Amino acid sequence: MVTMDGTDGTPPPVSLGGRRLIVVSNRLPVAIKEKDGEYEFTMSSGGLVAALAGLRGSVDMVWLGTTGMPPDGVDVEKVTKKLRQECNCVPVWLSKKIAHEHYNLFSNEVLWPLFHYKENIEFKNKSVFDSYTVANRIFCQTVMDVYRPGDLIWVHDYHLMLLPRMIKEEAARQGITECPVAFFLHVPFPSSEVYRILPQRNEILDGVLWCDLIGFHTFDYARHFVHSCTRVLGLETTASDVIFRGRSVTVGVFPVGMDFKKFADTVHTERVSTKYEELKKRFAGQKVIIGVDRLDYIKGIPQKLLALEQLFKNRPELVGKVSLIQIAVPSREVVEEYQKLRREVEILVGRINTMYGDIGITPVHYLYKSVPFEDLLAMYSVSDICLITSLRDGMNLVAQEFVACQEKNNGVLILSEFAGSARCLAHALRVNPWNVGQVADTISDAIDMSAEERHTRRKQLFEYVKTHAAAHWGNSFVTEFQRVVESTKDLPEPQAVDVLLSEFKAAQPKRMLIFAVDGVLSAFKVVASTSVIEDAVFEALLALDGDPSTDVIILSGRKKADLERIFERLEHTTLAAEHGFFVKNGRAAQWTELLGLGADSMGWYDEVLEVLEHYRDRTPGSSLEGRAEGKESTVTWNFRAADSEFGAMQAQELHLHLANHTNHNFIMDLSKVRKSIECRPKGLTVERVISEIMRQKGNRDYGFTCYFQNEPPESELKTASGKDIYTCAITEGLKAPYCSTFCLPAQADMAGLLRKLVGLPAPAAGLPAPGDRDGSAQAG
Repeated sequence: MVTMDGTDGTPPPVSLGGRRLIVVSNRLPVAIKEKDGEYEFTMSSGGLVAALAGLRGSVDMVWLGTTGMPPDGVDVEKVTKKLRQECNCVPVWLSKKIAHEHYNLFSNEVLWPLFHYKENIEFKNKSVFDSYTVANRIFCQTVMDVYRPGDLIWVHDYHLMLLPRMIKEEAARQGITECPVAFFLHVPFPSSEVYRILPQRNEILDGVLWCDLIGFHTFDYARHFVHSCTRVLGLETTASDVIFRGRSVTVGVFPVGMDFKKFADTVHTERVSTKYEELKKRFAGQKVIIGVDRLDYIKGIPQKLLALEQLFKNRPELVGKVSLIQIAVPSREVVEEYQKLRREVEILVGRINTMYGDIGITPVHYLYKSVPFEDLLAMYSVSDICLITSLRDGMNLVAQEFVACQEKNNGVLILSEFAGSARCLAHALRVNPWNVGQVADTISDAIDMSAEERHTRRKQLFEYVKTHAAAHWGNSFVTEFQRVVESTKDLPEPQAVDVLLSEFKAAQPKRMLIFAVDGVLSAFKVVASTSVIEDAVFEALLALDGDPSTDVIILSGRKKADLERIFERLEHTTLAAEHGFFVKNGRAAQWTELLGLGADSMGWYDEVLEVLEHYRDRTPGSSLEGRAEGKESTVTWNFRAADSEFGAMQAQELHLHLANHTNHNFIMDLSKVRKSIECRPKGLTVERVISEIMRQKGNRDYGFTCYFQNEPPESELKTASGKDIYTCAITEGLKAPYCSTFCLPAQADMAGLLRKLVGLPAPAAGLPAPGDRDGSAQAG
C-alpha cells in the first residue's frame, strides 16, 4: 500500500532466527461474543496490534492476556482452544474478585494516578496488592505453560510489573538457563520524589529489574526510572543501564507511533471525502480547532477550554471566526471523580457558548461520545489547529493522527510539553497547559501563522510520523531485544554454585573457606545495629567450625572487638580483623599482627584522616571509622547513610583528591557496594593475608580454597605458592563478576549455600535474627 506521500512506509521485516515472540498484556486484542453456546472472535485494529503488525509476517507470535470475561459461566476449555487455533492467543483466566482488585483497585486507582502525578492517592490495604500479586502469578503460570526454550517474552505495561521476576524465578526452578524477558511501560514513569511514596515501591522496581531490556516512550521516563533505582534501591546506574543482581539491565527509549498505514488507507476514501466537504461548508470562513481526548483528568480539557475563553477575551474580533470541536470520549463513567470532571467540563462549555455564542455562532462543539473512524479523519482533515493540553500523557497519539491527516490544510499542532509526543514532534508549538495565558497566546500565533511556516512545520512533522509509525516501534524494540539477548550469550560466566558444592565435598585432604562479613554473612544495612547474622547462617558456621577437615577464616574490615563479640561461639575459626592486619587463630589465642607491618606502615594516617574528616563534614549522613572508633590500622569514610547520588559524587571527588594530593604509601579502596572509601597500609592485600594465614597453619595441602566476598576481585587471586584461590562473589548490585570463579545472586542465598556445604536442611522462612550478633554496614 502506498502512503499519502506516495512512498511505502512499511518497515523491513524482523528475523528472530526461529525464535517465537510471546507478547503478554493485560487484555487480549480480541473481542469475544457468545451466541447460542458458540463464540465469535474479532481482532481489534489499534494499539499494540498495529504496533506489532510489522512482525506478524516474519515472526511466530503468541499473545497472552485476559479476555475481560470471568471464568464462571464461560466454557473455558472451548474458548481457550478456539482462541489458540484462530487467533494464536492464549487467555489468562482470573476470578472476578482478583480481576477487579488487580485491574481497578491497584492498577488503575494506585499505579495509574501515581504514574501521572496525581495527588491525594488512596493507597489500598494490603489485600489489594496481594490480589495484584496473585494476578501476576497466574499470568506467570500461563506464560510458563506456553514457553519453549528460545522464546522471547515481551511483557507490557503497569498491570504486570511483578511478572518479569516471577517468570525468571520459575524458569530457574524448572532448570531453564535462558529465558529472555523484556518490559515496556506505555504510561509515564514519574520522578523519584513522586514514585517513592508508593508503599510497594521496592517490590515494583524489583519485579521489573529482572528483565533483560526495559523500554519507555521518552528519555525523561527512562531517566526517572533509573533515578528511582538509585534513590529507592541504591543501585549503581548509568543513563542506559541498571546494575542488578550481577547483571546489566538495559534501559532504552522507544517512542511509539500511530497506525500510519490505516490512516493512509482510509483518509482518501469516499466516505471521508464526503464528510470532509460537509464540514468544510459548515465551518466556512472559520478557523477550526480540534481536540480529541478521553474524558480523563490527565487530559487537561478544562485547561483547554479556559485558554479558549482567554483567547476570546484577548481578541474579541475572533468570536464567530474560531470554533473548537472537542470530542470527549467517555471514560470510567461510574467513578465519582470522572463524573465530577464531566460536570466541570460541561459547565465551562456552557459558559463559553453563553458568553460568546449567538444565533449561528457556537464557539465550542462538544461531543461526549466516540465518533466513527471515518468521521474522525474528516474532522482532523478540516481542522486548522490541533490543541492538546495534557497535564500528563505517556505519548498521546492524537498529535500524530492529526499530522497524518493534514495533507490539504497544513494545520498547526499545539502540543502540551507534558505529553510524551512533545519529545518527538519538534516542530509543534509547545505549551504549558497550566499557563492559560500562554496557551491562549499560542492559539493566537497559530491562527496568524503564515502559510509558508505552516507548510514547513507540517512537512517536518509528517516526515517523522510517517517514518516512525507503530510498526517501526514494534520492529525497533524487538530488534534491540534480540541484540541484548545475543550480546550476553557468549560472555564468560562464573560457574554455578552446584560446582562449588561438588568441588568442596571432593577436596582432599583439607579445605579452606574465607568469609567477609558484611554483604556475605550478614546483609548490608545503613544502621550498624540492624545488620545481623541470621541463625540459619550461624548454625552452618558452627558446623564448619567443628569440621576438622575445614579451616574457616573470617576476613573483615571490622575492628577486633566486633569480631570477637560476633563470633565468640566459634572455637577454631581464625578471625582476621582490619583486613588481616590483626589475626587471632581460634578463640583461645591472642591477637597478633599478621604481616608485621608495624607502626612504620602508618605514616600516611594523619594526612589522610584530615582529608576524610573534611569530606565527612561536607557530606551529611557520612561517617568515619578510625582510631577514635577503635580501629588501629585502617580508616574508613562511609557514605551509606548519605544521599545516594550526592554521596557517590563526593566519593568520586574524595577518591581523586586522595590519589592526587597525598602520599601513596597506602592502599585506597572505593567500594560502590559497601559505599565507602577505605584506606589501609600498603602491602595489606587479600593474597598476602591468605598466604600468611596458610603459612602459619603449616602450609597444609588444601584441595579447595574459596574466598566469599561482597564484590568481585579485579583479577584472579593466587597464593604465594601460585595456587588458585577460588572466589565466590555476591553479585547483588554489581556487574557480572567475570573474575570470580563462582557467584551468588544475593546475600540472602548464603544461608542455603552454607547449609548445603555442611548437609543441613534448607533454612525455614522467617528465621529470627539474634540481636546480639549485630553487624556493621561500615566494613567489609
